[in-house]
This record gives sequence, structure tokens and C-alpha cells, in this order.
Amino acid sequence: MIDFFYEDRKDALRRATALDKRIVTDAQAVGGESYVKVVSAALRQAYGGVEMVGTVDRPWMMLMDGVCQTVDAIYPHFAVQLYLNPTLLRYLLEPLLDYQEKDLFPNKYSLHDLGKYPKCNGQVGHDYDMEVEESANMLIMMSAYVRATNDTEFAKKHYKIAKQWTQYLVDHGLITGDALTSDAYLDKITNSTNLSVKAIVGIGAMAQLAEVTDNEADKRQYRQIAENYITEWIGLSKDPSNKYLKMSYNTPNKWFMIYNLFTDVLLDTKLVPESIYAQQDEWYQQVMNVYGLPLGSDRQETLIDWIMLTAAASANPTLRQSLFDRTAKWLRETPTRVPFPDHINTVTGVGWESPGWANRVVIGGVFAPLTVMH
Repeated sequence: MIDFFYEDRKDALRRATALDKRIVTDAQAVGGESYVKVVSAALRQAYGGVEMVGTVDRPWMMLMDGVCQTVDAIYPHFAVQLYLNPTLLRYLLEPLLDYQEKDLFPNKYSLHDLGKYPKCNGQVGHDYDMEVEESANMLIMMSAYVRATNDTEFAKKHYKIAKQWTQYLVDHGLITGDALTSDAYLDKITNSTNLSVKAIVGIGAMAQLAEVTDNEADKRQYRQIAENYITEWIGLSKDPSNKYLKMSYNTPNKWFMIYNLFTDVLLDTKLVPESIYAQQDEWYQQVMNVYGLPLGSDRQETLIDWIMLTAAASANPTLRQSLFDRTAKWLRETPTRVPFPDHINTVTGVGWESPGWANRVVIGGVFAPLTVMH
């Protein structure tokens, strides 16, 4: 091993230089120097919380985020894997699929995590259940992987459990009731607009998995359901002012960053009308703070990964560049001195310095704009 490491020095330097050049060139094309700075600050951190395990014949990648293989931590993180090496996304998903396909999790929705690292022997308590969130996340990431690699065997192998999660979304995705979202610190949200659109795109993702596995009847059924749900979702989500989408169906005059629109763009499901994107893009520019877009009404905090998913979903070059520029400005000016916290104050520039918010693998989400490459 020592001999290999020593002799590999020139090739390692060549590979590293080529990787740097690829990322810088792509990021420059998407968002200029500001975006280059953002992805440069995030790359090492994104990979620092994952490691390869398993065997040559069955490699897995384990993600450590306090607990192991947290699905809604993989969801923002997966952008960096999808951009650089989609095969690694499969290695992240397979431990979760393996556990649940052995019927070790009794529920019809996707589990939240695989337990305390390094044992990874089962979900840490059911108070962590994010029934709609995680089911949609898994379906979206599975379809994204298959679209990136054309690995139809993966889709066939895991089709049964994908249908199980999709049925849960059909039953609970449009009207979610009281549900935890990935923003769990906000507690449960009743009929979250942002959560519901992810669920609907998750159903659309199942239609894509059905298509590549030649299940035509399933494809038509799930696509029709997703289209019908989007029409209902728009009616339930639009604020009476017609300026933005509400935080939830029952909160008029409260807006929220609908960052899950990214999934519709990423998978090219074309479920959400262009008019909704245009409306949101216009609104976001009106409520921007000095260091970026706050998460919602009456709030100063935001999450960097969600900002970058929003940038990736936007077709408005002015908004996208503003999000890149303000994030780079925050990196330059923040008084916080911990590894790239993903949770920041958009007015003061202070980042949450607690271990729970700093140095997390979710920062891989800043690569989302590179997965759609406007």
C-alpha cells in the first residue's frame, strides 16, 4: 500500500488537477466566480462524512450525520454524487433498500435512518418518522440515479418497494396532514405546500421507473395521478394575492421557499407549470436579504443547501446569480468560524455554530445547479 501510494503521486496529482478543472469550468459556466467559490468551499466537506464499506462484490457508501444513512440528509447531499459519480448514489441507497426489502421495517413508508453510526442496525426511534418526506426522497433519488446511468436492472430489482412507497404517497401525498419535513426544527407542519409538491413529483418519479421497466399500465396510472394532484395542489397552494405559494394550504399570507420544485426540474417531469416558477422567481427577488433568501415569512434564517436547490430550479438568470453572489458574500464576510454551516442568518451573517449544523454532508446540495446545468 505504501509503495502504491508513493508511486501513484504523479497520477494522483494529474487526476486531482483534472477534477479541479472540470468543477471550476462547469461552475464558472453556471454561476461565475461566486459559484466557483461556493462549490470550492463545499466539496471536501461533502465527502468528509461518507465512507466506503462492504466488499468488492457488494460495495456500499455509508453517510454519517449523527445517525447513519439519514434519508433526508442524503437528499440534499446526493446532488454532488449525481454530478461527479452517480454510481456512488446507488451505493448510498442500497443499504436502505436492503434493510427494508428484508422486512426489517414494519411500515409502508420509507424509514428515516439506519440507526446510530457505526452499527447502523435500525432506525433511531419513531419520533423521527418523516413518512411522506422520506418516501418521496427515495423515489426521486432512485429515478435520478436510473436516468443518469440507465441502470434498468436497479429499477427492476427495487420495483416492488418503490411501488409500496408510491402507494403511500398516493394516499397521503396531496393532503399530508400534520407531518415532519426535512426542516424538522420547525416541528410538524399541517399540509405543507413544499412537502406536497415533493410527494407529487415522487409519484411522477415512479411513473419514470415504470417506464424503464416496461410497466406501461403503472406508468400511465402514476403519471395521471401526479398530473391530477398538481392541478389540485396549485389551487390549494396559491395565496389569494397570486404573488407566491403559501407555506401550507391553511396559512394565507405566509410564504415559504418551495425548494422542492428542484425535483420537478431535475427529473424533467414537467408537472409544475412554468407560470409557477416565474411567480416564485419574481417573489424571491422581492424578499431577498443581504446574505440570501430567507426560508419563509417573518424569518431571517435560511439553509444554504435549500438556496442552491432553489437556484437550480430557477430559469431566471438574475435570481440565480443573486443567490450565488449573496452566498459567496456570506462566505467572505460571516463572523462564524466553523466549517461551512448550512444554517445561517441572512441579515447578520451568523451561522449556527452548534455541532448539529456545522460541517455536515448536506452541503453537497450546493452542487444542485450543476446537476441541471442551465
